[in-house]
Amino acid sequence: MNKKIEEEILMNEQNITEEMMYLKYPLPLMVGFFLLNILFLPVLLSTILFIMHISLQVWIFPISVVLSVTFTYIVFKKDNKRTIIAILCGIFCLAFALFICAKTYDVTWDGGTYHRSLTALFKYGWNPLYETFYSYAERFPFMEPATETWYDAYPKITELWASTIYIVFENIEIGKAFNVLSIIILLCICWALLYETNVLKHWQSFICAAVLSINTVTFIQSLTYFVDGFLWQMILLFLCCLIYLTFYENGRLKKICYFFIFVSINIGFNVKFSSIIFFGLFGFSFFIFWLVEKWHKHGFHKACVMISEKFIVLASSVISGLVFIGSTSYVINVMRHKNPFYTLIGEDATDIVVSHLPLPYQPLSNASRFICSLFSKTRNMPSAIEWKLPLTFYETEITLSEGEIHAIRIGGWGIFFSAIFLISIAYILFYLIKNRNKEKRMIHTALLLTGLTIFSIIVIPGLCWARYYVLPAYIPAVALALLCKRINKGGIYAGQYSMVLGILCTLLLLNNVPPAVKNHETIKEYKTIKAQLESLKYVNEIGDINIGYMKPLSLYHFEGLVFNLIDEGITDFSYGQFDANNAYTLFSPHPLIYSVSTPNHLSDYIKSIDRSKYLIFIAAKDDASAGLTEDVIKSMRELGLKFDMEGAYRNAYVAIIGDAPLYEEKNEQYAVCNAGLEGIEISMLSAGYTGGNTASIKFDGKEYCKNQRGLNIVIYNKELHHVTDSVYVDLYENDIIRR
Repeated sequence: MNKKIEEEILMNEQNITEEMMYLKYPLPLMVGFFLLNILFLPVLLSTILFIMHISLQVWIFPISVVLSVTFTYIVFKKDNKRTIIAILCGIFCLAFALFICAKTYDVTWDGGTYHRSLTALFKYGWNPLYETFYSYAERFPFMEPATETWYDAYPKITELWASTIYIVFENIEIGKAFNVLSIIILLCICWALLYETNVLKHWQSFICAAVLSINTVTFIQSLTYFVDGFLWQMILLFLCCLIYLTFYENGRLKKICYFFIFVSINIGFNVKFSSIIFFGLFGFSFFIFWLVEKWHKHGFHKACVMISEKFIVLASSVISGLVFIGSTSYVINVMRHKNPFYTLIGEDATDIVVSHLPLPYQPLSNASRFICSLFSKTRNMPSAIEWKLPLTFYETEITLSEGEIHAIRIGGWGIFFSAIFLISIAYILFYLIKNRNKEKRMIHTALLLTGLTIFSIIVIPGLCWARYYVLPAYIPAVALALLCKRINKGGIYAGQYSMVLGILCTLLLLNNVPPAVKNHETIKEYKTIKAQLESLKYVNEIGDINIGYMKPLSLYHFEGLVFNLIDEGITDFSYGQFDANNAYTLFSPHPLIYSVSTPNHLSDYIKSIDRSKYLIFIAAKDDASAGLTEDVIKSMRELGLKFDMEGAYRNAYVAIIGDAPLYEEKNEQYAVCNAGLEGIEISMLSAGYTGGNTASIKFDGKEYCKNQRGLNIVIYNKELHHVTDSVYVDLYENDIIRR
C-alpha cells in the first residue's frame, strides 16, 4: 500500500512537471538570472584578462551588462515581452543597488582595511597572478602598514567585482553593491523556485523567499563590504537548486538550476576559504543521497548513469571554481606557498574565529557555544554567558551600539530568533510526523539536512558566530512553507495554522528591526561624512592635510579609507604617524586620523578662496574691530565690501560674498539677514556685546557658525551644495584663523 501511494505521488509530480513545461517562465526567475550574470560575468572577463597579463579595464562592467541582456534574451526568447520586462526590472534593481551604495559609507573594520584596499589596487592596475599585493601596494605610501598575510592570500572575488564598478564610477563605495544585489537575486530565484512547486501561492512564495534571502546577517551587512552574508546567499542558491533537483529531477528548470549551481560554486569558492566546507558538505551529501536513492530502485550501474549528468555539473563547477576563477587565490597560493589554503591551514595559519570569540565561549565545545549563543542576549563581547528567555529583549539589543555591530558575535541571528527557532522546529517536526507515510522523500530530505546541520555545529568551530553560520536563519522559511501548504488545503484547523503563521511572520519582522535601525542610521550619516569630505577637499585647495595613524600604529590604521579621499579629489596630502591629540577623525567608529593647516592669517585665508565656486558668509560676535590690521581691511575691501569696521567697537556685522558682495550690514546693536540663495534658506544674525553677544549662520535651519568672538566665517560650495569650512577670527586679539 505504501509503495502504491509513493508511485502515485511520483506520477502526480511528473504530471505537474509536464504541465509546467508549457507554462511561461516566472518573471522573478528571469530577473534573478539576469542579475546573477551581472555578478558573474565581470569576474569571468577580469580573470581571463589577468591570465593574458592584462590588468582591469573600464569596459568590463558595461560589456558584462550587454552580455547579461543578450544571454537573458537567448535563454528566455520564447516570451519576448516578458523577457524585455525582466531585463528592464533587472536594470532598475541594478541601478537601485548602485545608487543606495553610492549614498552610504561603509564604516566597518573589514571595509576600512583589506576589502577596500584590494578593491582599489585592482582598480589601479594590480594583476594578482603576476605580482603580490605587497609589491604593488608600494606605489601607495599609505598602504605600507598593510602587511597581514590575508591581503594577498584570501579569495578576492567580491573585491574584484567591486573594482569593475569602481573603475567606471570612480566611487569606491559603489563597489559594495554586490551585497544588495545578492539579496535581490536570491529573493527572485527562491520566489520562483517555491512557486514552481505548485504548492504555494504567489504571495506565500514571496514571503518564504523574503525570509530566506533577508535575515539579520545579510540585512546588517547589505551596505558594507562584509562578505559573510553574500557567501551564504551563494550557499543558499546552491542548496535551493540541490533541493529542486531532488524533488523535480526532470523539471523544466533543471538546466537553469545547473547554471545556478555552476555560478554559485564559482562565486562561493572565491568569497572565503570556509565556503569549500559548506559547498562540499552539501554537494557531496546530496550526490550520495541521489546515488543511494537510484541504486535502491534501479541498481548501481544504472544509478551511476542516471546521475552522471549531475556529477559532471558538480565536478566541472568545482574545477572551474578552484583552478580558473580561483587562480587569483588557490592557484597563486600553491605557486607561492605550496598551500592552496594558505593562512587558513598549515604552519602560517591564522586563527581569526575562536581567538576572537568572547573569553567565556573559548573553552566550550562547538555545540555548547552554538546553544549558548542561540539563547543569549545579542552582544558582541560579553564578559560572561548571558542567558535570556525567548521573546524577551533588551534596549541594548535593539540599538546594537556595542563594538562591531555588523559582525555581532553572540546571538547574531536576532533578538527574537530563539523563539522563532523553537516555534519553527516544533512545527516542522509536527508536520513531518503527521505526514510520515505520505511524503517519504520530504522526510528523507529533512533528515539529511538535519544531520548536516547537527554535524556542522558539532565539528566546525565558531558557528556560534552568526556571520559564519547563517543556515539556522533558513529554518523559519521551511516552517512557513509547510504552514502555507497546510493552510491551502483548508479544513477546520486552517484558522489555527494561520494564527501560527501570523505569529511567526510578526516575530521575523521584529527580528529585523535592529538591522533596519542601523541601516537607517548609515543612510542618515551619509550627509555628515560627505560634508566632512567636502570640507577636506576645500582645505586641500587652500592648505595642507596630514593623514595617518595614531602613535603607536596598533589598531588605528584604516588604509582603505584613504581611497575615499582620493575619489573626492583629495590627493595632495602628507602621510605618516602623528600625535592625534590635535587631530580630527573621519569615518567613526573606525576612523581615519587627519589634521589640517590653512593660511594662518585672515587676509591670506580670504585670498585663497575661489569665489567662483564658493560663497562666503560672515557674522560678527562681541567685537570685530579692536584687532583690525591694514592687511585685514585691505583684503576685505578687495572683496568689494565697505567693511567700515575701524573704530566700530562691539558693532554687529553680517555679509555675504560671491563673485561680488551680495549683502552687507553693520549696526551698533544687531544685524540680521534672512534670504533664499542657491536653493537654501539662509538665516544670519550678528550682535555685539551689548546687543546680545551672539552670531548665527543657518542654512535650512541648521547651524554652521562657530559663534565665537570676532568674525565667524562659513564657506559654502555652490556646485556641490555643501558647507566646506567653518572658522573664526578673534579680532579682539589678532587676525589668526581658528577652528
